[in-house]
Amino acid sequence: MNAVSRNSAQLICIWLALLAVAPGVQAQQADPSLVATTDRYEFHSNFWVNLHHFLYAQAKKPDDGRLPRGRSLSREQWQAMNDAITWYREHLADRDLLLDERMYNIKRALIRYGPNDVPDHAAVTEQHRARLEAAARVYRNHYWPRHDHQNRAIWAWHESLIRALENGVLDRIADLANEPWPDGPIRVDLTWDANWAGAYCTTRPVHAVITSRQGGPDNSWPPGGWLELLFHEPSHALIDPNSSAVAKAIAAAANELDIEPPRGLWHGVLFYLSGSATREGLAAEGVEHSLLMHDEGIFSDYHAALLACMPAYLAGDIGLDEAMLRVLKVLQADAN
Repeated sequence: MNAVSRNSAQLICIWLALLAVAPGVQAQQADPSLVATTDRYEFHSNFWVNLHHFLYAQAKKPDDGRLPRGRSLSREQWQAMNDAITWYREHLADRDLLLDERMYNIKRALIRYGPNDVPDHAAVTEQHRARLEAAARVYRNHYWPRHDHQNRAIWAWHESLIRALENGVLDRIADLANEPWPDGPIRVDLTWDANWAGAYCTTRPVHAVITSRQGGPDNSWPPGGWLELLFHEPSHALIDPNSSAVAKAIAAAANELDIEPPRGLWHGVLFYLSGSATREGLAAEGVEHSLLMHDEGIFSDYHAALLACMPAYLAGDIGLDEAMLRVLKVLQADAN
């Protein structure tokens, strides 16, 4: 084969290789909401998911849907937004974003659409779609630029720590929970508004929604607080109130002591384990971290028992069943 033929053959091989990868490249480019991917996560800033949560949050406020001040809305624009908020107040505001099946279906439907698409899915009713479309014309120009910027800023603010910690912290949580992670990446939708807690996660598949207004530039949270949320929320796929290893260990301990399982203890254990794994990871990076459950007073009735009994479990000196038995004995003694 002469030099010309060899060059032609090389060009053909390169062209075929580009054709082979082009669909994947196009697929990535086709989702404008994608902010970044890491080893374990996909981060998104989705227009419709953000609008949905914004309208929901406004509808939950006891102020008759008054929009945030300082927005130069015309009367028609204000009316469009107010009509959408009123519709959310009448039809969706009393539904829980985490626990309600309809809200789950709406969230999962909206992630399919780009900012210039119109949601066309059975989970979004015709009336709902009409309100979303009318509000979108206002939201796109008056709110979305700021919200999208903050969503992307929260990622940039934490990127180096997320990439450094994600594998170690998530694997540590799985080890402590005695449960494996489901296959596939963890989707995180970054939103200006989330739920009342600032974050929640559904697990079919694992899909977290986390506010971008905490833990980044110009707010009061230290970096570890938002990172703990990022690791805590997906952990609901590993620790649930019924079938998880943690729940079974609590039930077995309660049965042995002939008491009812303490309400919400499984969630307190989840906070403790995910927070402790985050603290360990941050310590390796030279960052001090205090657990959210302590700083925010979450499940405060369980703090003393967890602090007394769980360090031995973290150190590997006792198993999960023994740890839960010790926790329940301390709680039982405190109650008497």
